[in-house]
Amino acid sequence: MNPERTLVLVGATDETVRKAHDLGLSVLLLQHPTKVSEEQNRLAAAVEVVDFTDWSLVEPLVRAWHRSPGFAAALSLTEPGLENAGRINDLYGLGGTGYEVTARIRDKAAMRRYVAEHDPAHAVGARSLRAREDLDAFGAAYGFPFIVKPVDATASIGVQRVEGPQDADRVWDEVVRLSGTRTDRVSSLFVLQDFLMEEYLDGPEFSVESFSFAGRHVIVTITEKFTSDGHFAELGHAVPARLSPADEDAARDAVRGFLDVMGIRDGVCHTEVRLTAKGPRVIEGHNRIAGDAIPELVQSAFGIDLSMLALAHPFGLAEELPDRPTARGGAAVRTLVGTPGTRVESVAGVEEARGAQGVIDVRISARPGDAVRTLKDNWDRLGLIAVSAGDTTAAIRRGAEVIREHLRITLARPDGGTDLARPAEVKRRENLLILHRNPLEPFPFRSWLPEHTGDIVVLGSREKIELAGEKVPDGDLGYTRLEIFDDFDADEVDARALELAAAHGITGVTALHEADMLRAARLRERFGLPGAWYGDVLPFRDKALMKTRAQAAGIEVASWLQARTAEEARTFAAAEGFPVVFKERQGFNAIGLRILQDEASFEECLTEVYGAGERDDVLLEDFVPGRMCHVDGLVADGRVAMAWPSQYQYDLSSFASDPGPRIDLTLDPDDPITPRLLDLSEQVLAALAPEGSRLRDYAFHMEVFHTPDDRLVLCEIACRPGGAKIREVFGTLFGVHLGEYAVRADAGHELHAAVRQRAESGELPAPRCMAGQMLLMKQPGLVRSLPQEPQEPWLAGFWLYAEEGQVIAPASGSSDFLAAAVGTAPNRTECERRLRELGVWVREHSEIGDAP
Repeated sequence: MNPERTLVLVGATDETVRKAHDLGLSVLLLQHPTKVSEEQNRLAAAVEVVDFTDWSLVEPLVRAWHRSPGFAAALSLTEPGLENAGRINDLYGLGGTGYEVTARIRDKAAMRRYVAEHDPAHAVGARSLRAREDLDAFGAAYGFPFIVKPVDATASIGVQRVEGPQDADRVWDEVVRLSGTRTDRVSSLFVLQDFLMEEYLDGPEFSVESFSFAGRHVIVTITEKFTSDGHFAELGHAVPARLSPADEDAARDAVRGFLDVMGIRDGVCHTEVRLTAKGPRVIEGHNRIAGDAIPELVQSAFGIDLSMLALAHPFGLAEELPDRPTARGGAAVRTLVGTPGTRVESVAGVEEARGAQGVIDVRISARPGDAVRTLKDNWDRLGLIAVSAGDTTAAIRRGAEVIREHLRITLARPDGGTDLARPAEVKRRENLLILHRNPLEPFPFRSWLPEHTGDIVVLGSREKIELAGEKVPDGDLGYTRLEIFDDFDADEVDARALELAAAHGITGVTALHEADMLRAARLRERFGLPGAWYGDVLPFRDKALMKTRAQAAGIEVASWLQARTAEEARTFAAAEGFPVVFKERQGFNAIGLRILQDEASFEECLTEVYGAGERDDVLLEDFVPGRMCHVDGLVADGRVAMAWPSQYQYDLSSFASDPGPRIDLTLDPDDPITPRLLDLSEQVLAALAPEGSRLRDYAFHMEVFHTPDDRLVLCEIACRPGGAKIREVFGTLFGVHLGEYAVRADAGHELHAAVRQRAESGELPAPRCMAGQMLLMKQPGLVRSLPQEPQEPWLAGFWLYAEEGQVIAPASGSSDFLAAAVGTAPNRTECERRLRELGVWVREHSEIGDAP
């Protein structure tokens, strides 16, 4: 036996021993009495049956082996053997990962402390749990929910989520029950002793499979992990994970940084991470291969056998991996679950499944007579199947097909009937298409969708980006795809949207601009996607249909006419008198809106509008005097969940001529028209989106005239967030951004917790304060100077939309600003004072002169 080709294995499966043997290595195996097999005895050069987790038993055996026959390396690929493999490396200077590094990775509490000390930017709040009172203290310090877990266990054993103070007694009782146990749910090599509390990390979970070569960390792949709310059992895995390039790079960088901090230099690692709103955060690290057949998935998709590499690398028997291995397909694990309370009656079809196309492995843990338990951790699953396919999505689908077509695990119900085990449900991959006729910076879609693991495809408008003073980006800004169009109304945009929706398997479409609401609805309808279809959105876009439905519901609107000819328009004006309002039937942003004060201006307008003949896209309305109010809010499952009224202190149509600040203010709760406006919004929404409409979760913006004789007359309503800074104003009132809410709804993600609570209670919340916006419109000329951002404690946001040295054109619409601000105050009067003074200050500190 050549000591230079001899390996000490601390614990191993038959397969691990076989692979070492096939490499030409002599194996000295330390094996636990419950894990030894005839195959291991046959293949290993020597086997010592011992509790290999006990160093006092292991050390004398290792010292004897070192004297004769000698060995050159020691390692373990199984969790219980890692620490003593590290001790052997330290004892003889073998170069592998030592005890200190292994122990601080394996001990979850030690890992949290070490990261907090050496990499505080990526630390996660954590404390040891020693007494019942610790739960209350941790919740007070870090908030709810939070996680309680054993510091030394695997397979999600003993992990609990503490939702609130009411859970503390239950969680503590379970910790006491589990402490010191070896149960049917726990591997016999582990005793649960110490427990840890740590911050809850929100966002999708992944694992990262890596191999390190003298400190060069190769990320072989990122594994997509399927979980479900309510338990910590893993329901499946898939490689390579379907991630945007930005998220993938962030996860890779985070794990490389973690391995550096922890001191890993060589060998295989399996690191679990969550992609949170603050970036990737490590959940746990393991300097071993993954479980649940993930190594088999990696070998199928990449042709890399991680366990073989771990065995070969210390002896120089394998070449180093390239920095970014290329996948040649996809692979997935689907697990089997059953109905709790049933009992396994029979297991059939295992060999049939093994022979099915694409199957890598079948592992069934269920045995006849076993009780089917409620899912809590991995030990409650009935088995798993690993499959390969052309890509990740196809592999996920294929795994479920094989289970349904070949595996027959029959479960007996208490009532005498039977069920079949089934593939655990996995969340559908959400791929979102965004039609974005707005600037980019105020709409951080990635941070609005922190748990989104699918594609995000954005089609943007060059005009809107440049009008806001932004630079047109060169790259994709972290999105799966970002394409910018010179003319966002061109047919090219619709054609490209169709192509990308098909190519990316789009599951959701969203738009926040009025001009794109029907366009998005057509795409949803074309592909059968959830959300509002064309007919659901049309009443909010077609002002003639909108007014017809509102009138039918008894809601007052201005007298109006869809005037097809100039003569019909003259008849309407003669009947109603001047002023009259001309507007486009599907207009927006007050573009094309004209208030005609006399017959001369009216006739001039008729010549322009009807010069080419009949029109069916314009409306005439009687002018309604009074202040324009607006109600902004959001709807959850068809019911208004949050809403509040405001009042414009300016005329919408005067955007091109207003030299001073345009002020918009929320109404005080005790204003007499506040409840009337809120009631009116519910009436209008019920008329335009009745039961049966697919429009269920959305934001809205309603404009209403408040007349001098105290009537409320509906002007218009949109099923999208208001423009200007209305979204930000609403955020100061309720802590919910209307744009974020609308996008999350269209993407199919969980809605804001506060929204769910209000929707369930049926009571509209009151705002936290009063707020408003100040808008300064662009004036033509050369921008010579602009003010610095004011530092007022009541200021919730300040924006400039031009740069010094830039030549700007006059405002082309009601959203073409030079500057904007959102302010807060205890009441409307104080808010108005603050914003008006700010507007005057901004105008005084802005110099716009003639362009050279």
